[in-house]
Amino acid sequence: MAGSAAAAGHPGNGCGRQFDSALSSYLHTTDARDSSGFNALLHRDVVGVLPGGTVFDGKKAMAGFITTFFARTDWTQTFVLKRKVVSDCESGYALYESVYAEPAAGYRQKLMIGLTWTREHGRWLVLADQNTEVT
Repeated sequence: MAGSAAAAGHPGNGCGRQFDSALSSYLHTTDARDSSGFNALLHRDVVGVLPGGTVFDGKKAMAGFITTFFARTDWTQTFVLKRKVVSDCESGYALYESVYAEPAAGYRQKLMIGLTWTREHGRWLVLADQNTEVT
């Protein structure tokens, strides 16, 4: 885990622990291909952007994509946390280095995934999910 979490948002407080839990849920639901769990983490106004430029505007659009994507079993994805920031129990950001792969197809893509979160009614929700290909 990179970045200065202590200076970035007091992760020892309840908000920081809840943010860490939300990040863990994001990773777990992705690994388990649990579309219901993943979609529960999405804010109603979420924006998702794929490396090719496809944009999902709003929870309905993003959740529809995730449900279809998670139904597939031909891919793997890794996540390494590079930076995490929590600001005043209101917003958070996590940046992951990721490798998306479809082993049978011989396909591998290196990504940086930036997740912007907002805290609403005591819950952390994904407001933006930006996937950028890196070479």
